[in-house]
Amino acid sequence: MTVFKGFMILVKRNVSMLFLYMAIFVSMCVMMQILTRGEGVNQFREESLDIAVIDRDGGKLAEGLREYLGTRHHIVDVEDEKSVIQERLFYRDIYYVVTIPEEFESLCLEQKEKLSTTKIPGAASAFYIDQQIDAFLNDVRILKSAGFSLEEALEETARIGDTEGKITLIDKNGYGGETPPHTNLFQYFPYLFLSVLCYILCFVMIAYREKDVRRRILCSSVSLHSQNLQLAAGFLVLGTVFWGLCMLIPVALNGREFLSDPQVLCYLLNSFVLMLTALSISFLAGMLVENAFAVNGVVNVVSLGMSFLCGVFVPADVLGEKLRLAARFLPVYWYEEVNAMIGSNAGF
Repeated sequence: MTVFKGFMILVKRNVSMLFLYMAIFVSMCVMMQILTRGEGVNQFREESLDIAVIDRDGGKLAEGLREYLGTRHHIVDVEDEKSVIQERLFYRDIYYVVTIPEEFESLCLEQKEKLSTTKIPGAASAFYIDQQIDAFLNDVRILKSAGFSLEEALEETARIGDTEGKITLIDKNGYGGETPPHTNLFQYFPYLFLSVLCYILCFVMIAYREKDVRRRILCSSVSLHSQNLQLAAGFLVLGTVFWGLCMLIPVALNGREFLSDPQVLCYLLNSFVLMLTALSISFLAGMLVENAFAVNGVVNVVSLGMSFLCGVFVPADVLGEKLRLAARFLPVYWYEEVNAMIGSNAGF
C-alpha cells in the first residue's frame, strides 16, 4: 500500500484547504439562514411609500382620491412649487407626486385624461401607484355609469379597496407549499465539492506525475495494476470522508427537520453521486494541469463556471434558453434538477 500511503500523506499536507472552504461555506449558510429567517408568504404586505398629493381642484372626487391613497401610502404635505418638489424628490423625502387639476371630475372621469404625476426616474414603485390611481378612477367611472351618485361611488370604491383576499396555498408537494431549508443548502454543495476536491487532488496528481517520483514508482515491485487500484482507493477514501463531513452540515444546521424529511435518503444519494462526479472531474483536471501555478485558474474556471451555468448561484429559470441548453451537457445541471425535484416533493 505504498502508493496509497503516499497519497494520504499528500492529502494531509493540503487538508487545510478542505477545512478552510468548509468553514467559509458553513459561515455563509448560517448567515443566509439568519437573514432569511421568518421570511415567506406569511410576511407579505402591501408596500407603502412617501408620496405627495397636490390638490388644485378641492372637489369631492379629489378628496376621495387623496383619502384612497392615504390608506395605502404616507401622504406628505408639499408646496405647489416646482423647485420645492424637485428638491424633495432629489433628497428622497418623497417618491411620487400626483397633481390633481381643476375640474378634475370633468377631465378625468368624463374625458378620461391622465393625471399629471412626477416620480423618481426608473422607480418601479411609481408604476405601482399609477395602477392604483387608474384602478380608483376606473371603479368610480363604472359605478357612476351604473347610476351611483359620486358620493356613493366614492364610498363603494373605498369599501372595495379595503377588502382583503384570503390566500391559502395548496399543499401539492407534502411540504405545505414551501421548500425545506436544507434543499437550498444542498443547492450550493457542487461549488464546495468541486473547489475542495479539485484543489487537493490536482496537487496530489501533480506530485505523482513528477518525473523522479514516477520513475521511482515504476522501478518498484508494485505493479501498474496495483498502483492504479491504490490511487483509486485513495480517491474514494478522500471523497467519502469529505462527503461525510459535508453531510454533517445540514444535520448541524437543520438537524431534526433534515433527519425527519421523508426524502433524506434521496438527498444523500444525490450528493454522493455528485461527490463521485467531482472526483472524476478532479482526476481529469489533475491530469491536464502541468504545474501548481495553474491550479488556481483551472479550479476557479471549473467550479465557478459550472456553478453559474448550472443553477448553483443563479437559478436556472432566469438563464437564457441557449445557456440552459449548453448546461445540460454538464453533470452539475442534472444534480440541481434532481435536488429541486426532491425539494418539491415529499413523496414520488
